[in-house]
Formats: sequence, structure tokens, C-alpha cells
Amino acid sequence: MKSQNVRITRDLTRPEAEGVHFRLLCMTGKNKGLVYYLKGKRVVLGRSDKIDVQVLDTKSSREHAELTRFGNTYIATDLGSQNGIIINDLKVSQHQLTDGDKIIIGQTVFKFNIIVVKNELIEVDEEDEDEEDDDEEYEEEVTKKSKKKAASPADKKKKLIYAAVAVLLVVMFLPSEPPKKTTKKPVVAKEDKSLAEVLRNRNKDYDQETEEKIDVILHRGYRELRENNYMRAIEEFNMALILSPNHGRASASLEKSKMLLDEQVKSQFNKAKREIDSLKYQKAVRIYCSILRYLQEKPEDERYKRADKEIKAIIDEQGLRADEVKCF
Repeated sequence: MKSQNVRITRDLTRPEAEGVHFRLLCMTGKNKGLVYYLKGKRVVLGRSDKIDVQVLDTKSSREHAELTRFGNTYIATDLGSQNGIIINDLKVSQHQLTDGDKIIIGQTVFKFNIIVVKNELIEVDEEDEDEEDDDEEYEEEVTKKSKKKAASPADKKKKLIYAAVAVLLVVMFLPSEPPKKTTKKPVVAKEDKSLAEVLRNRNKDYDQETEEKIDVILHRGYRELRENNYMRAIEEFNMALILSPNHGRASASLEKSKMLLDEQVKSQFNKAKREIDSLKYQKAVRIYCSILRYLQEKPEDERYKRADKEIKAIIDEQGLRADEVKCF
């Protein structure tokens, strides 16, 4: 559905129109690369296809959050969603956005930008041109007068006398020894050095702060991993990689979680097959349901589709009603 509150494009070039432009860039997810230019006073984000910015994410509510125009920016507000919104790395209910802020809904990340376009053309008034012409005429008149005055013999004689007097005065008051030259240390180098130190300290503080936040997220991921909640652990480790894409511990933990999930799902399929061979269909259904719960965040996964298909086959063969089997 086309919205009047946003303009959607894939063009990342800077707008040409003069003024202030507000932009959302989808950085992850199924709509990665889409650019939303905000035009309305209220812009709604969510999973529904009838709102302004659709978020194709299983963690997104139908109407998840809204952006409200306030002065020269927007305010992001959670609309009572189940999973909430994260601005940069902090879960909030409301936040005034600044240039470069990241809005995170589930695994989908949007980057907010404020783009100011100014008109750099300079107009020249006719009055300025007339003033320049007057200045040129005035300079020509002064030049002519100075030439006439220089042609006078009396003036030449006076100038020679003044010059001779000036030379005598310089010789009389000239010091016997030339002053010693002192070399001053360049200040620029010191300023550059201090500026470099400030930047290093600032980056150091930023890296330390980011690392502390990543440690909190990793701690949650490890807890989910110990409790065999592999999909939740994968979500936490992915969140850490959003803050630091090359983080070693987060990458290793993510791969470990995926491997354990694959092993668990494979084991459950084998167990369900043994139950079917033993004609224990109800137990097999419960095992297939556990596979669906493991993969509930990835319904497009082939293993999810296979488990769902096996459940439907058992229902048909045993003459059960569909409402008798509920996995969730």
C-alpha cells in the first residue's frame, strides 16, 4: 500500500531539493536497501501492509512504533508492541532521534538521517556592479593625479632630501651587533599532538562502552544457550554482531548455537521416526511439535515445513481433527 507519509526508493544519492530531509535506511532484513523519506507528521512502522513503513520481521507487531515530527527532528514511540524497540543499543518507550540513530525492531535495523541541503548559488545585484564601475573610475582619477604630481621637479627634490635624512637616522641608531635569532618551537605540532590524544581517548572510551554493552548481550545469549533455547541465543548473538560486526566471541557463539540447533533438530527427527515405527503416533506428534517450537522464528526453514507436513500426515492417517493437535 502506497503511503502519503513516506516516499520509498532505493536511490541513496543526496537529495537535490533545498531544505531539511528526514530519511530512514533499512540496513538488515527482507527490505534491506530500501530508503524511506519521511514526509508526514506521523509515520507508523510495523508488520501490517496497510501502514507507512512495513517491517517484515517476526518480532514486529502489526503497529509496532511511530515517528512523530517535532521541530527539526522526529520522536520515536513504542506503540505497546510485544517486543519493544531499541534505539542504538537501549530499549526505550520514547526517544527523540538525532542524526545517525539506529532503530532496531527484532532483527531489522533502520538508520535515521537528517540531511540539510542548502542553495549555494550567489546572486549579484546591479547596484554592486555599478559600485564596482564607480570604484574603477575613481582609481583611474587617482592614478592620473599621482602621475601629474610626480612630474613636479620641486617634489622630486623634497623626496631626495627626506630619503637622505632617513638613511642618516638609520645609520646613527643601528645597533653594533645584530640581535641573536631565537627559534620558537612550532605550536601546531603540539596542538596536533593534543588533538590526536583527545581522539584516541574518545575512541578508547567509545570502544570500552560498546564492549561493556556487548558483554551484557553475550551474557544473555550464554544463559539461553545453557537452557537449550537455541533460537533465542542466536537472536542475542546476532544483536551483538549488529553493534560490532567483527566481534570474535559473538561470531563464535553464533556458529556454536546454530550447530547445536541443527544437531538437536536432527536428533528429534530420528526420534520421531522411531516412535512412528513403533506406532506411537501421539508421541511422534509431540516430538514434531517440539521441532516447530525450536524453529518458530524461521517458518521458511525446510525443516519447519517438513515437521509441519509430518504432523498433518499423522492427523490424516489417524482420522484426527486438526484442532486436537496444538503445538503452540
